[in-house]
Amino acid sequence: MELPTNGLADYCIAFDEFRYLPLRRTLLRDEMTVKLGARAFDVLGALVQRAGVVVSKDELLHTVWPRSVVEEANLRVHIHALRRALGDGQDGRRYIDNVAGRGYCFVTPVNVRPY
Repeated sequence: MELPTNGLADYCIAFDEFRYLPLRRTLLRDEMTVKLGARAFDVLGALVQRAGVVVSKDELLHTVWPRSVVEEANLRVHIHALRRALGDGQDGRRYIDNVAGRGYCFVTPVNVRPY
């Protein structure tokens, strides 16, 4: 997925009824703010910006905790929080897949548009 490079100051990554606003550090669902912790927001960003691609656990750990050494269990906690906030698994919806031994993949189609 190509992120805006044409001077688009504010953009969103949209999927289903969600809009991920990286510059505002906000996730909206039908215009309502979804409460996410800072680390869960960063995990979501790393995944939606590479939707359809498996992102390794090591890459996620390095991206979300760049100056810290953390256990993989921390990542699992934030993935679980994301799944709960997105309603992953409810009504047949799937957003984040665990690819055994490789990492995680955001599996719902996304599109980038101005906000």
